Amino acid sequence: MKKLQLYLILFIGVFQTGWTQQDLKRANDLFEKSYYADAIALYETALPSNKSSQVIKNLADSYYHTFDLKSAARWYRYLISNYGDTVNELYYFRLNQSLKAIGEYEEANNVLLDYYRKEENVSRLQQLRKDITYLENVSAIGDRFAIENSKLNTTTSEFGAMQVRNTLWYTATHKNATAKTYRWNNQHYLDIYTHAIDKEQYGDSLSASLSKQINTKLHEGAFTVSADGSTMYFTRNNSNSGKRKTDDKKVSNLKIYSANLVDGEWTNIIELPFNSDDFSNEHPALNADGTKLYFSSDRPGGFGSFDIYEVNIQADNTFSTPVNLGSIINTDKKEQFPFISSDNSLYFSSNGHPGFGLLDVFISKKENGTFQQPDNLGLPVNSGYDDFSYVLNTDNTSGYFASNRPSGKGSDDIYSFKETKELVIEDCHQFITGIITDRTTNLPLANATVTLINPKNEVISTCTTKQNGAFDFNIDCATFYKMKATKDGYEGNSKSIRSTKERSAEHDASMNLYSLKEKEKAAELVLQQKQEAEKLRAEQEAIKKLVADKKAAALAAKQSAEKAKRIEQERIAKKAESEKALAKKVEDAIQTEEALVKETDRTIIKTEEIHFDYSLWYLRRESRERLQTVIDVMKKNPGMIIEIGTHTDIRGNSGYNKGLSQKRADSAKDYLIKNGIAPGRIVSKGYGESKPIVVCPTENACSEEDHEWNRRCEFIVVGWNYESK
Repeated sequence: MKKLQLYLILFIGVFQTGWTQQDLKRANDLFEKSYYADAIALYETALPSNKSSQVIKNLADSYYHTFDLKSAARWYRYLISNYGDTVNELYYFRLNQSLKAIGEYEEANNVLLDYYRKEENVSRLQQLRKDITYLENVSAIGDRFAIENSKLNTTTSEFGAMQVRNTLWYTATHKNATAKTYRWNNQHYLDIYTHAIDKEQYGDSLSASLSKQINTKLHEGAFTVSADGSTMYFTRNNSNSGKRKTDDKKVSNLKIYSANLVDGEWTNIIELPFNSDDFSNEHPALNADGTKLYFSSDRPGGFGSFDIYEVNIQADNTFSTPVNLGSIINTDKKEQFPFISSDNSLYFSSNGHPGFGLLDVFISKKENGTFQQPDNLGLPVNSGYDDFSYVLNTDNTSGYFASNRPSGKGSDDIYSFKETKELVIEDCHQFITGIITDRTTNLPLANATVTLINPKNEVISTCTTKQNGAFDFNIDCATFYKMKATKDGYEGNSKSIRSTKERSAEHDASMNLYSLKEKEKAAELVLQQKQEAEKLRAEQEAIKKLVADKKAAALAAKQSAEKAKRIEQERIAKKAESEKALAKKVEDAIQTEEALVKETDRTIIKTEEIHFDYSLWYLRRESRERLQTVIDVMKKNPGMIIEIGTHTDIRGNSGYNKGLSQKRADSAKDYLIKNGIAPGRIVSKGYGESKPIVVCPTENACSEEDHEWNRRCEFIVVGWNYESK
């Protein structure tokens, strides 16, 4: 009986082992054929008894290729945690991409940073740090596009949309439920469809297959159409008599075909001569005049994976030899889905240039016949998932792209877009500003030395304060700084500043300096007060001993009155000192600012003449330039309050002129506010025709020049003590 039980256990064990090995062999076979969706279930079944590096690699890759990036990240993490020393950079890169897709950007960056540190790959480490900073700068632009998910989208794949006259052409999985399934992702094969643009809101039920001659049982996908609509180039599986043809690795490569529109039918479907059974050519794109064809290919001699190539289309419709666009465009990763705009800029998708995850869309402008370093197009066109097939409409600001981001309807979705911001990528920078003042008088100190010091205690920059005590420095973001202020005859002061990642933020480093003479005076005063207090205490003790309680009470009353009087005198003196300080501040401002002019009963900001066109209140260009004088003076004197007084000529009735002048005053005020002046510092007042420079008894008594002199704007200082709340 025991022997029988032992035989049963051994038999069951051998049977289970055989079943698992058979299951694993089948999974590997499916994986090699790129049937990733089917392979996943078998690998998951094998996991309890087999967590070898190869099984984990294939399972993670299967999730990666079917865009279950959360599961892919899980198993790439496991792979690197357990087999990190035996796997190459590709798997660290795919973990980085998977983490980006699920929003774990910090961990994603650390994966590659740690790998390059371990490999002591200094050049890659430096480049990655630059790429991280570059993407932060792209992100800082914010959303550059308004995007909208198309009504044509379904739970399966739609992409490659292009407007062709009044219809939208796009690529989608076959809409026949019984159509053949593509086992990479268990979706139907792809075809090209058309849809009336004005009926897009009704969904894909109104979409029509482009042509039975173009669409077959295999993949027909990314395409391009000539400007006159008579020629198209499209991508199709390599086939033989309508059946998918594979290479020695059982891969069905892609080829590019051309077709001509003759009497409303697509005919003359021809395979392009630079195709091959041994590699793929895909995603054709024409330039504006139809003389060049761009496409993506993994042909030998490239930089890695898929590169972008161009060929010339000759006058006799033959093709030149394909030319790789070079290392500026192509990387050791994927470059696909080219598109050429009317200004010959190249748009393409890549996971080799600095991106937010998987394929991102990039732009490379053409200068002097050469494509320049590509830039990431930014958010929200780009995401952590695949973003591709970017195509512009004729206005060059709107168009379509595709993405498989989770917020869509499923798989690849078509999105329309409208560009709303320019692509301006710049490094993060901030400012340190401030005013150095006298601690005792609170007056600004000119010619004080301010020093900017970095965390290594190294002096970065030094400046001298202006007449108004102001100073400023440009600084880097997310950095610690120390400020030191010194001046002869004063005790020095310091302040620490930690900058953030907020773009163009301003940090106040204002400090006051204590005059050494005032410090000595204060010490002497303290000593004197101490001595007087001691003397007074002794006198009070003596009085207590010499006089009765009545006299002591009277003395106390007298002292209280004297103290009240002294306090009142001190208050009056302090008020006088404050008024004197303000008067000096005003006088200093007038002395230091050429534009400030003291007249008999008022102070004005003198500018070049600011006039207005007849019956209009909009600022002329030269007037806006001349208003810069007012802006500069007010920024240098932050307590200053002005009245903008505007005047008209006598033409028109007085009520109308009164309103017109008020509009002109308000127009000037709005301009100052837009340039950083607080609204509370500006009073706008329209005087109409009540205060002319040139008195005109009648409209015809004065020349047009006289009338123009009367249409003026004046800036009168009405206060110096503005404080923002």
